[in-house]
Amino acid sequence: MDSMMEDMWGQTSLSAITLILYAAAEGFSISHLRTNKDSHGKTTSWLLLVGFLIHWFALYAGARAAHAVPYHDLPASMSFFSWVVIGSYGILLLKHREGSTGPFLIPIALLFLLISLFTQGGVQVLVKNPKLSGPLFAFHVTMALVGYAALTLSFVLAQLYLIQNAQLRRRKLGLLFSRLPALDVLSQLHRTSVTIGVSALSVAAVLGLIWAKINWGTYWDPKVLFTFLIIVVYLFTLFPRWIGWGGKKIAILSMTGFLFVLFSYTIVNLFISRGHTFR
Repeated sequence: MDSMMEDMWGQTSLSAITLILYAAAEGFSISHLRTNKDSHGKTTSWLLLVGFLIHWFALYAGARAAHAVPYHDLPASMSFFSWVVIGSYGILLLKHREGSTGPFLIPIALLFLLISLFTQGGVQVLVKNPKLSGPLFAFHVTMALVGYAALTLSFVLAQLYLIQNAQLRRRKLGLLFSRLPALDVLSQLHRTSVTIGVSALSVAAVLGLIWAKINWGTYWDPKVLFTFLIIVVYLFTLFPRWIGWGGKKIAILSMTGFLFVLFSYTIVNLFISRGHTFR
């Protein structure tokens, strides 16, 4: 029990340090957007990297204390989700070298980690369920959360696209939005996020179907329906020629798809699905 308490206190302490690092990164990110100083942009990246690594150790400590995967309940899942959001944002930074969207994307990770910290319960040792363990199950859930995280970033990027588009139409840019990327760059960032999200969710869906057939004897679960619905909606944003849309309409469609993501991640898991519940 002493070892478990140490792990839980370690998780809480490391999570708190991570929160401070992410908050500091957000501050430097805002400063970088306002001043365009390269040093502030580099400091943001380093703070996020260090926070990302410490966050991993926090997740490991929590999983070790509970003898479970690091997303065994809703607070743990939200912390893991926060970690994946930062990882997804890191991919965007590496691919597009565009940090001006950071002030709008980093707060997502901050919010989920903050809620996770305030909703954590005491030490809870879970009885190991062979059906809810193993690499197939772990990879399925991990890829699902990666997909949700990437689509969450795409939601914010779609909002930025609409705001930037409206500002340009009025020919009246504010200080912050005058430093945002051009619309085509925002479209590329959005496309990368959606591509990551759809790819991860597709892999998660396939692995989930295999796992369900082995353990439940059936492929059916309400979660499956909503997952495929999400994938279809976002595929239309990746291939707009299918519906003859572009620009603003695609951004709106992407934001609509995110409503299904939220519904699937919360309502379906908590109240509708019997198999996809936080334990």
